[in-house]
Amino acid sequence: MKKGRIRFLAEGEAPLLPGWTRFLPAAWRKYYTRSKRPYRLKEQDGIWEGILHTGKEGIAEENWRQNAAALLDEMRQNGVGILIPPTEGDFPQEGLPFAEGRKITAVFAFAGAAEALRRKGMEPAQASYLIAGGEPLLWEQAFSSMGNEVNRLSIYTEQKRAAEAIAEQLYEERGLLVEVFSSPKNPAFTKADAILSCGLEQRNYEHILKQGCFWLDLAGNRPALRRLTRLRPDITAAEGFYFHTGSGEGQTEGHEAEADAYISCPVFRQCWKQDKNSGAESFDELSAMGYRVSGFSALGKRVKVSKR
Repeated sequence: MKKGRIRFLAEGEAPLLPGWTRFLPAAWRKYYTRSKRPYRLKEQDGIWEGILHTGKEGIAEENWRQNAAALLDEMRQNGVGILIPPTEGDFPQEGLPFAEGRKITAVFAFAGAAEALRRKGMEPAQASYLIAGGEPLLWEQAFSSMGNEVNRLSIYTEQKRAAEAIAEQLYEERGLLVEVFSSPKNPAFTKADAILSCGLEQRNYEHILKQGCFWLDLAGNRPALRRLTRLRPDITAAEGFYFHTGSGEGQTEGHEAEADAYISCPVFRQCWKQDKNSGAESFDELSAMGYRVSGFSALGKRVKVSKR
């Protein structure tokens, strides 16, 4: 199984076409690109790169979506098992899994939150953690790396029955008392040192968050993340991690780490199938392989964690 990357043309970048096409009128050249040379594919160091010959705006056109599907199909025929997608643009996700970094972030969520708190000068075992919004499946993925450092945990949700069932399970397995609530006015929300956001829709909670807390977006809500970083610069807000992977090659960005983990760790591949037990098993296996959180990212940039 091989790793692949896909991207659109960068601004100012031209498609790779035969030299004679430069004599064509612009409209004919565009038609030739779309119908005859819609993409190019190359392999380097065992990694396949596919370049769709249009900008990210062009993908909205039906013909270009068909060309994107053809590119994915050819990459699959060349042994690509997982793809690192473009950072921007709606590339069709058909036929191959995409390494967006969210699976591995969820599996290492509590481990990453604990690392952020330590960098802030706080002992993770003394911190208050909050699961905010979202669905039980994502909560359970996040619990994969919880370990024994968590002594205070709350779940804020409208799905109280499902959350209470999980709270009961955590008490039976770990002796951990979990508070479940559905009102943002609950003090547990305002006192949380680490918030794992699993889906808060478009509601605004910036004004009630604790000074200097850590916020991890597991739901892919980038508009909310942008708003939070703009309005609350005191908060450390992240959506992904950097990893040491045990390879001795320094830090690996989350998309890359996720793709590598997918290829090398069979149990981690089960996370794409929403296997209930795959998260904890994946965390154990990847940790044994040398994976650990070494940094934080948000909106395509590295996030620095400052002490309180």
